[in-house]
Amino acid sequence: MERIRVSENGRYLETVSGKPLIWIADTAWTLPQRMKWDDAEYYMQTRKRQGFTVLQICALDPERDVKMRNPAGEPALFDNDLSRPNEAYFHYLDQILDMAQSYGFYVLLLPVWGQLVTGDDWGGGVFEKIMTEENAYEYGHYIGNRYKSRPNLLWCLGGDRQPIHKDVDYRPVWRKLAEGLAKGITGQDLQAQVPDPLWQDLMITYHSCHEMETGECSTMSYWTDEEAWISFIMLQSGHGLNIKNWEIVKKEYDRGKPLPVWDGEPAYEDMSTSWPITPETKFHGPDIVRKRAYWSLLAGAFGYTYGHANVWCMISEKERNQVMRTDWYEAVHSEASGQIAFLRSFLEDLEAYNSIPCQEVLEKRTESCEQQHRQAAYVLQGEALAVYYTGSAQESLCLEGFAPAGTTLYGWWYNPRDGKFYTAKGAETTDPFYSEVPSGRLHVTTPQEEPEEDWILLLRKDSPEIPIRQKIYYHKDEAGQEKKVFAW
Repeated sequence: MERIRVSENGRYLETVSGKPLIWIADTAWTLPQRMKWDDAEYYMQTRKRQGFTVLQICALDPERDVKMRNPAGEPALFDNDLSRPNEAYFHYLDQILDMAQSYGFYVLLLPVWGQLVTGDDWGGGVFEKIMTEENAYEYGHYIGNRYKSRPNLLWCLGGDRQPIHKDVDYRPVWRKLAEGLAKGITGQDLQAQVPDPLWQDLMITYHSCHEMETGECSTMSYWTDEEAWISFIMLQSGHGLNIKNWEIVKKEYDRGKPLPVWDGEPAYEDMSTSWPITPETKFHGPDIVRKRAYWSLLAGAFGYTYGHANVWCMISEKERNQVMRTDWYEAVHSEASGQIAFLRSFLEDLEAYNSIPCQEVLEKRTESCEQQHRQAAYVLQGEALAVYYTGSAQESLCLEGFAPAGTTLYGWWYNPRDGKFYTAKGAETTDPFYSEVPSGRLHVTTPQEEPEEDWILLLRKDSPEIPIRQKIYYHKDEAGQEKKVFAW
């Protein structure tokens, strides 16, 4: 595997040889602590087959176990002391990262979860602040040096916390951690706010929370361009029902200094939409996963991170309850997980990692995030137009800037639920419809009018060939029989 860098135009990530990184990630934060080896391999085989390319993993995560033990019961630290890491614990993390690389996954690795810096969780619990300005550099150096030779690692600081949390400024802590990582990985003494090309060898972002009071949820919410260590921008659009994540992406896409941006923690599948839980509480279905994905990609994001409420924390059979309704083994086969392959094909075949938003083509622009928002972008380097519809729609597209009057277009209706193409009457097809654009406008009607349906209109000027093809990403017999083994 090749190391990753930012593309020349600052819009997406690519390998050092110039191949775009197709970022379709899964949140597997607690995998090193919650999954035995056999389970981890089953999980990775499943995600590989579904089309995922990146795993988001945390090295030290206390949310499910404050002692941060691996499946063998080995704690990550002796006496909760960052200067005393337990080799047995980190050896297992080594093995997990080895396995991820063997399956071709890139890993976004968090050295520590934010709770270990701020000393609290979201349930009102209070804990020791394990990482401070005094020891962050040392730990950063330790973990950076340990994994400096791994080409498939990218780094993420934060961990569901803003750097200014409950009026306390923790930015000096995170800067020290970044500088320690830099020393461990590059061997050089870099300063967090001093530009240096070597910072790009680390590829670091910051994982904020979704701040309910302000709506702030971006890496750059409380950081500025003076932070030389930040290479790309992560959003946490969050788990609420009425989140307009296309607006959040657009804000970062339009910023003065281009940096790649993506929605790194959107609404998780089967996550409750409100708290506390009541008999009336709704849970996110696969439709919200698709909406957040295509809204953000066509607003200018370079990739997308999927999450499931019972996979990020690897819920076992015995731990199921009214909130966590399935175990992880069942959850990895959820409906939206099965639709990830179609999202990846969309991203790859249309080069949507480098899309150019173009809401100006929409005659009707709505701001509802329930069913009516449409999102449009030029893809395939401007040779194609993609418009994502949630629910039924009839409208005229303003195409003067894309296809002048008299242009013949090749069109398709793409179904992101099954990865197939359909006619305007709802029949499956592989053939495009042809349309001559009169006066720079084109009238369209989505194929069907069923609840929770979504459609993508694709228009091409250059070719009648089908623009997206379904693919097989992995055969399970390549690595032997899958099996299920629970440790909990």
